[in-house]
Amino acid sequence: MKAIFLLFLLLSPPALIAQTGYKDEMGRDVSREYFENQILEGPYFGIPDGEGGKILVHRMPFGKVDPQAFFEKTGNLDALNQGKSLIVIFYPGQDECNSTGSGDRTKSFEKEHKTLIKWAEKANAAPPIYLYSNPSGLERFKDVVTWKPDPDGVFSQTFFRYPYPCGSFVVIHPSGEFRGILGGYPLNQIQVALKKLQRANR
Repeated sequence: MKAIFLLFLLLSPPALIAQTGYKDEMGRDVSREYFENQILEGPYFGIPDGEGGKILVHRMPFGKVDPQAFFEKTGNLDALNQGKSLIVIFYPGQDECNSTGSGDRTKSFEKEHKTLIKWAEKANAAPPIYLYSNPSGLERFKDVVTWKPDPDGVFSQTFFRYPYPCGSFVVIHPSGEFRGILGGYPLNQIQVALKKLQRANR
């Protein structure tokens, strides 16, 4: 009987085995308990995987890319040649996270932008670039900064593959090393990313 059951497992299509509907960041099936614990205790999002299930996404990506295209498509080739980092603020489109809150969000956003300008100058970075996937909801900020569509979708395809809530950022060093946070983030984490990339590329 055990032999028959083992034969059934070996001959069964992979889709019938260990399909929990939950996957880790590598696309491997995991239990619901593991999946939920990673979200509660670790820096992960749980997002739809496009196949009716959910997959974990690490919220603090880092790595290395060829920087040329990212600097070029944002009009920052001079910054690349001068050894300056690129700061990209990415807006996914209007959602519950970025469209709610008390107070004058426009004024606080303007203050944040001025802070980023200072940090960029101090850390040898180009002024921040503001990109969007969907411009819905950006009308209130149009007089503060210039928002542009993701050029040819290169940032969405490389760094922001899903509509992470609130907004995200990535800092790209001329070496190609990058650091970012997907979804809502404290503003000072952009400064942290700038400093870490500077130290790593001395």
